[in-house]
Amino acid sequence: MEHLDEELKEVSCPECIRCGWCCKQTVCYYGEWDYQKWQCKFLTDDNLCSKYDEIVRYESQLGLDPGLFGSGCCLNFMNPYRVKIMLESQQGGRCEENEANG
Repeated sequence: MEHLDEELKEVSCPECIRCGWCCKQTVCYYGEWDYQKWQCKFLTDDNLCSKYDEIVRYESQLGLDPGLFGSGCCLNFMNPYRVKIMLESQQGGRCEENEANG
């Protein structure tokens, strides 16, 4: 039981691979939903957050550790975008369809 308590205290999310899945499902504390695109309005075409610098600076001032970024992908189960990117990276590249879908 002690071992389980220790594991629960650790963040064990796999690394973010910028698939865009999380920002296409819901918004974070800083996001706003775009009802035309059905994703966060701050998600860029290459699956980056356009508010990244602003958020990191703000969270740094608050002393948050870990902050929003750098915690990993905690929406990795049943995430078709992530699975597709991982399979394609194992095969040596990313296809155009994935680039369009995030």
